[in-house]
Amino acid sequence: MLIILIFLPFVATSDYSIKIDEKSSINKTIYQFPRSYELLNNFQSSFNLTNDNKNLILTKNIDRDYWCLQNICSCDYCSFILELFSNDDKISPTFSTINVTITDINDHACQFLDIQKNIFLSESIQIGHRFPIARAIDYDSGINSQLSFKLIDNNDYFELNIIKLSTNEYALYGIVKHSFDRELNEKYDLTIEAHDHGISQVRFNRTKVTLWILDENDNAPKFNQTEYSIQSLPEDTPMGTELLTITATDVDKGLNGLIHYSIIIASDISLFPFVINATTGVISLRLSLDYETIRSYRFLIRASDSGLPQSLYTDTWLSIKIKDINDCPVEIFFLSNRQFQYDNQILSIHENTEINNLTLGYIRLYDRDSEQTKISLSLVMLDKNVKQDYEVILSNQINSYKLNVKQGIFDRELQTEINLRFIATDTLLTSIYDLKIHLIDLNDNPSEFSSNLLKFSVEELANYHMVDNLIENYQLTIGYLNAFDRDEGENALNKYEIELNSLVEIDPDTGRLFLIQPIDREQISIIELKAKAINIVEPKWETEVQIQIHILDVNDNIPHCSASYQRISIPENFPIDQPLIKINATDADYDINGTIHCSLRINSSWPFEINYKTGEIYSEQIFDYELETKIFKIIIDLEDEGFPRKNQNINACQLEINIEDINDNRPELFDETQTQIFVDLQNPFNAEIVLLNVTDLDSEDYGIPSQQTIIIVSVAIGDSSIPSYSTFEKVQLKYSRPRSLGLIVGLSVLIVTFGLFLCIIITSVLLRKHRRQHQAAIIARKKLLCSSSQQLTSSGSTETTTTTSLSIEHQHVANILQIKPTYWHEKYYDQHSSNSYNVDTSSSESRTYKILHIPQDSEYYMQYYQQEKLVNHGSDHGYHGSNETGSSSSPASQVSVRRLYMVNQLPDFVTRCKSVNGGFLIEMNVDGSDEDAR
Repeated sequence: MLIILIFLPFVATSDYSIKIDEKSSINKTIYQFPRSYELLNNFQSSFNLTNDNKNLILTKNIDRDYWCLQNICSCDYCSFILELFSNDDKISPTFSTINVTITDINDHACQFLDIQKNIFLSESIQIGHRFPIARAIDYDSGINSQLSFKLIDNNDYFELNIIKLSTNEYALYGIVKHSFDRELNEKYDLTIEAHDHGISQVRFNRTKVTLWILDENDNAPKFNQTEYSIQSLPEDTPMGTELLTITATDVDKGLNGLIHYSIIIASDISLFPFVINATTGVISLRLSLDYETIRSYRFLIRASDSGLPQSLYTDTWLSIKIKDINDCPVEIFFLSNRQFQYDNQILSIHENTEINNLTLGYIRLYDRDSEQTKISLSLVMLDKNVKQDYEVILSNQINSYKLNVKQGIFDRELQTEINLRFIATDTLLTSIYDLKIHLIDLNDNPSEFSSNLLKFSVEELANYHMVDNLIENYQLTIGYLNAFDRDEGENALNKYEIELNSLVEIDPDTGRLFLIQPIDREQISIIELKAKAINIVEPKWETEVQIQIHILDVNDNIPHCSASYQRISIPENFPIDQPLIKINATDADYDINGTIHCSLRINSSWPFEINYKTGEIYSEQIFDYELETKIFKIIIDLEDEGFPRKNQNINACQLEINIEDINDNRPELFDETQTQIFVDLQNPFNAEIVLLNVTDLDSEDYGIPSQQTIIIVSVAIGDSSIPSYSTFEKVQLKYSRPRSLGLIVGLSVLIVTFGLFLCIIITSVLLRKHRRQHQAAIIARKKLLCSSSQQLTSSGSTETTTTTSLSIEHQHVANILQIKPTYWHEKYYDQHSSNSYNVDTSSSESRTYKILHIPQDSEYYMQYYQQEKLVNHGSDHGYHGSNETGSSSSPASQVSVRRLYMVNQLPDFVTRCKSVNGGFLIEMNVDGSDEDAR
């Protein structure tokens, strides 16, 4: 904060003076100065300077008499000073004053004030009694305000007593010259005439009052002084202060002698600063005083009695002079350097103005107080980081100095304004004057964009509206270029330009970018252009910027398949976890608008589904060429996920799926009755006993891999001469009955076997008995193995025809045990015939045989013989190193007869026994590998 203190003595000077008549003509020169001046103050805004500021003129009419009434100037001598300033020498300013005196013209006649229109006097009143009549004033001044009065009538009874209150104001009293007789005359009219002493013209005026003579109340109050005065009342006297006591007496008694005091003024009493106590006559200060506004007061005090029927009164005058005190702060006047603009305490300076002890303006101090005091002045910087250095230099004239800038820079972009404060004091009071230095902008900065690359976006949909609803001069707004310029006003205004193109234009004034033709995002997704902002004021700075206009996608495209029709072939056993095909589709739109959702339009019973995202089509089940539809025609609907959604239901993707046959079915008989053959012993037969009619559901011949079907043929041997054996059905029915009995026997054998196993478990507790049984079992097993090996070897070459050619009579055996190994194709027999059983043949060293016990009864044997099976096969039936091979086309190789092995009893190493269809199913261990687990 910079503070400069300067002490100046107060000196009032006047270099020029002039007298002008009131109501002089306006806009005419009233004084011509030898040099150019500026007015530091303009009294009542009534003056101006013209002709290069050398001629002083009036700008409005001056009514001196009105200024007097308003205390603008003294009524006695209307004079004031105008402050002048000159800087013609360009070195130091010159301060001057001109004293202007407004002279009066006789433009007013006498005015009567406070006229007592009806005056009441007692008939016994004393001769010489004085009574007030009126107050007279002439608002002119000098000789024009001097008045003379005369009484026109009733001069025998009355005479005038004139008291001069001021240079132009008078008090008019009447004096009783003769006694009254009310019975003769109770009323007197007095006419008073006044005229001024004007030279060129005398002005007259008259007033009239009426006097009434009363019977009682002979005496009016009398003041103890003809006039009262206060010679020096300080203007800072506190309100409520008692100033003076007015005293009047009345020799009458009672109400006639009771006095009341009042102040008589022409203006509003509520605005008058003085008040009187009506009973005591004490004058007090009610409002504050101001010496600089009104320097003196003179007013009428009236003392009235309370007599009836008419009150009598007497007036006196009170004059008060106000004493000036130092209550006015110093007035500060600033006059700017002519090269700068100044108005309302704002000094405007162009930025970049050269600073080298630059004088900004001049200051004049003025104190309206009459008391001379010393003045101090200080300068305070109100802003921080001020870029200039200011100083105050005393001028060669009293109460004046100049404001200089020593060094620095005026840059509006760094500092838009500078605030200075001048503080003046006159020992007691302080005044403040704030000066704002406003920096006027120059176009010294180019415009700037927020970024070197400006991005805009516009939807392509609006462009299609341009096509569909074409309006003349229609322009679709994309956005606005807005260049920022650190300058202000016109210096910050720009014109905008864009490089020539066929798509986008720009409004040069507003920077509005707009399309001039449609744009399809699928063809143009981004527009890149160059634009620039150009200042409209010299030096017309140019700033370039790169523009990117992104065309926003709208959902205006329909999804399309890459192939509208496709045909594929799928094998019938195609796995369900692999896609049959992937539908390739495209949508020219972007992002979600181009995201395709696939769905199937098919028969609800068809086993297809589609991944709506990937377009992969799956089967929900494995196809069967022989049972299901072989050709499927599917429509795939495509729909994007944009809004509004676009789909393609017409000409959607079409897919034809053909199911290919694979060799997954074995040949089958047309009629199962072909497997039921009846051999009549009465009718010998040839080599061919059956002709099979076989079909294959597959569409392929000699399929890969080849499939085989085992056909089971049942042969019933009967005799047409015997009714119960005459047909296949009768033979089958005949020999189906004993099976129930065989089942019962078999179950009995199982129960016995279970009991046997239970006994073995119980007796095994005894170690000794267990060992004997163990040794016996080993001996018996070895014997069996030896006999079995020999029999198996010798039985390999047995021909099928040998067994079939045996006579029935020679086949009755007491105890028959059938032992047969189980092959892979015999599992099929197990599913269709209760006469076939499985045996584990996985190893030639360890085998479990199933032994079928055939009862001795010839009917049981006959049943077995009749149900001997013919098996079609092309596989190896060998076991224990024995193989049987043959051509698949040879009928002899397709027939296999079970080999029979005979034993006389069940050995101890039998592990399981089951009764089946009248026989027994026995399981035994023949290799002795698990002796303890038997």
